[in-house]
Amino acid sequence: MKIPRRTNFLFGLVILAAAIVFLLQALDVIPVGIADIINRAWPVVLVLFGLGIFLRDRVRLGGLIALMVGGLLVGGMAATAFSSRATGQRTDYTEPINQPVTAGINLIRVSVQTLSTDVEIVRSLDARLISGEFVGSSESLLTTTYTEGDDSTANLTITETQPNQFPLLERMGRGRFTLELPADVAIDFDFRGSDGILTLNMSGLSLERLNMDLAKGDALVTIPAYQPLSAREDSPIGTFIVRDGDINVFVPPNVGARFELNRGGSGLEPIFDTLDFNYLVGDILEARTFDAAEIKLRYAITAPRGQITIGSTGTE
Repeated sequence: MKIPRRTNFLFGLVILAAAIVFLLQALDVIPVGIADIINRAWPVVLVLFGLGIFLRDRVRLGGLIALMVGGLLVGGMAATAFSSRATGQRTDYTEPINQPVTAGINLIRVSVQTLSTDVEIVRSLDARLISGEFVGSSESLLTTTYTEGDDSTANLTITETQPNQFPLLERMGRGRFTLELPADVAIDFDFRGSDGILTLNMSGLSLERLNMDLAKGDALVTIPAYQPLSAREDSPIGTFIVRDGDINVFVPPNVGARFELNRGGSGLEPIFDTLDFNYLVGDILEARTFDAAEIKLRYAITAPRGQITIGSTGTE
């Protein structure tokens, strides 16, 4: 009696896949980041073989089940590894900023865009210098562009990018970015961030407009005691958006502030001092001194998943 030959489909598939991976790596076709994950996932092959042997005679389609379990293990391992690495602070890469501002410039449009980075914006002690520093992962690249026009205005664009589509795991991590802006030049500031703690301490700045959009993280914003020359009585001079996090806004006591709130479906009532603000119909917080104040500032705040808190700086 001839005994039928038994084959292991899973064994053949794994050997074929390994051969293809080795070939593609030899040809430098696989990105370095993906190759790094593959090299870390080889122990899963042992799990695949073990499950294949264990389930082959016990469960129908045991090889397919083992393959699915192996895929889930690789995906879970990669997600966990990237998540743990992404939360750690890195200091592999440093990029300083030292940009002098010509005496004739009276307005600077500043645009900042960051990834997984904690950001702090403050007033510079030098009246004609923009300075700062980025410290983070070598998988980040900070690009700064500064131009001055003939109309006495300047444009400053600072962008953090990820040069490698698939970064190496051991290089992943968070960054820190600080920027100091001159006080005697009007500032039009725009911020876009993916993840991180955002601190905008605009005290002492001639802030004409402020827009921010933070995808994930908490924001702390201190608005200055300054009346924008371009402000209109019927519209906000800026928008604060925190899509997944809390926002705290601090207002000088001599500023009449009005905030148009958009809380989405959070259901969280705004936190504020009833001695300083009125809560008006339409989800609006308005300073009790708004009508009489010499400095009137209007902002729109959007926080669909977080707490909105309005407080006082205690100083003018």
